[in-house]
Amino acid sequence: MTHSATYSPEDNKLRLYPSCRLDEETYRRVKAAGFIWAPRQELFVAPAWTPDREDLLLELAGEIGDEDTSLVERAEERADRFQDYSAARAEDAEHARKAVDAIADNIPLGQPILVGHHSERHARRDAEKIENGMGRAIRMWDTAQYWKARAAGAIHAAKYKERPDVRARRIKGLESEIRVMRARYTPDPKQPPIMQERWNADRSGTEGVKVPHVWCSPGGRGGHWVAQEDLPKLEAYYSRWIAHCERRLVYERAMLAEAGGLITARHQNIEVGGRVLVGREWYVVMRVNRKDGQITSVRTNARYCSLTGIEEVSDYRPPDPEEAAKAKAATKLPPLTNFPSEGCHTMTEAEWKAKHRDYRMTSTAKATDKHGAYRYRVVVRGGNLIPVFLTDAKRVDPPAPRQVPAVEFQREVEYPLPAPRPVAETEPQAAAFKAMRDKLRAGVQVISAPQLFPTPPALAARMVELAEIAPEHRVLEPSAGTGNILRAIGNAPDKVAVEINRGLTEILARAGVSGLRIHEGDFLACKPGEPKDWLLDDDLGKFDRILMNPPFENATDIKHILHALNFLKPGGRLVAICANGPRQNEKLQPIADTWEELPADAFEKEGTRVSTVLLSIREADLCATCRGRRVVEMIGYRDPQPCEDCA
Repeated sequence: MTHSATYSPEDNKLRLYPSCRLDEETYRRVKAAGFIWAPRQELFVAPAWTPDREDLLLELAGEIGDEDTSLVERAEERADRFQDYSAARAEDAEHARKAVDAIADNIPLGQPILVGHHSERHARRDAEKIENGMGRAIRMWDTAQYWKARAAGAIHAAKYKERPDVRARRIKGLESEIRVMRARYTPDPKQPPIMQERWNADRSGTEGVKVPHVWCSPGGRGGHWVAQEDLPKLEAYYSRWIAHCERRLVYERAMLAEAGGLITARHQNIEVGGRVLVGREWYVVMRVNRKDGQITSVRTNARYCSLTGIEEVSDYRPPDPEEAAKAKAATKLPPLTNFPSEGCHTMTEAEWKAKHRDYRMTSTAKATDKHGAYRYRVVVRGGNLIPVFLTDAKRVDPPAPRQVPAVEFQREVEYPLPAPRPVAETEPQAAAFKAMRDKLRAGVQVISAPQLFPTPPALAARMVELAEIAPEHRVLEPSAGTGNILRAIGNAPDKVAVEINRGLTEILARAGVSGLRIHEGDFLACKPGEPKDWLLDDDLGKFDRILMNPPFENATDIKHILHALNFLKPGGRLVAICANGPRQNEKLQPIADTWEELPADAFEKEGTRVSTVLLSIREADLCATCRGRRVVEMIGYRDPQPCEDCA
């Protein structure tokens, strides 16, 4: 059975399609040549063409054909695989998130573990499950986003390689590579051969055997001595590289021409004074550089990098007469002078030309009140630039001063409007995972609150419905706990919470409930006076609505509810949960406007089956004197009247 091999000039990669499993020796040779197995595509791929890899494929497949699929098509196939990975991980993440939400119904996100509470053991077990589930869900979500980004990146990279400017840079690179490879076996005629020990393959010299070596320098990249007898071998080897690069050049130039080419002299006659668009800014052309009649680069008035390759130019605008004149004035060089000055170095013109070009140059003197701008010759001596006077050349003095306005060009920057951001279908899902990540980062709080029985969310919603809260009402929650009632109240603009436990107040402060002010302290010590300082003063003021779930131990709920009545404004209403015991029936039921016995399992999830009651009390139904008994209804009276005991 035969194998097949292909080459793609778009990405310069060789591919081997095995028709069967490779034997151990062939597999070792393929891996040693640098081929990598791509399991999804079922092929071996080499990152770049080399003569050795080409020879290996010719041996295994007999010939190397053209790749049928284009770079973009392969990128789209790759993106499809990545999308499948992303969808699978996103589905796993959503299942994990729903599992966490199911467990979190028992412990709402952000609610602390209550040390000493009957629910502590169960809560710790659930909290561990929640944290583990959150971690897994977030990891799956991050993996899904990773593959989603990889899919978008695959398409972007393929389309980027097809851009005309990228092809032009690739063409420049290939041309440079050809020059370097040709110089590797071309002796430098300026450097005479020398006798040198011949190097072995391991770069160790062979003692006593000296052969002539020539200097081969690839221009600007250093050079190396090569044995003269090895030049034919090097030429044969690098000739294959050069031939390969030339074939790639033909392909790249053809593809560039098909795409419309670049802004060159073939399409636009770029002139000095015109403007070219580089990136987002229009620059003025100060000089046009050509090679073989074609524009290769332009020098502009850019502040930092004035030399710009033609492949970076995306648009061109011809100059108007005023801009052209300004550009020519800006590029006109000052006159070159030759006069003796203090501290100058004298020499002949022949001595000047004999100096190395790195040690002789010209400098420009700026215009002053005494003379105009001019250029003068300098040489490098002792690390300093010394002015030069040529004794056998014509003397040229600095020009007379003249007023020449500075040439300024108006800056033009294009700020394209950003494309409208597509609304992703997964944005709500992303927000849910972001909130989960924040909760996981905060961790599970551990707080000691042995007498706390958080209000179930459904019961808290019923209390808010019974209270009939209006937007202008001022609301009090005197036993805030974990904040379930406050969250049920929602967007009331003025809410006050009282909580004695420091850990719970910190949780409430981070809950983000709008319009909430928190007072840390014992509610029984608070007074209905005018509030002054929320941190130091126990005066809370009066309220239109009070919703509370006070502690039940030793009939403390009776004390809290009766004390809360003092904080009601005229016409206010109190809604509370209390134990359904004989003392509560004796003290609270007579003054209650509604008295609703709750099911026995109302607090079962909180770890207790205590019998409870949901009651409401209206301030208008209280005795104006003792505030303790229901007033006798009297027709024609609007204000609270004394009860029978106080009448």
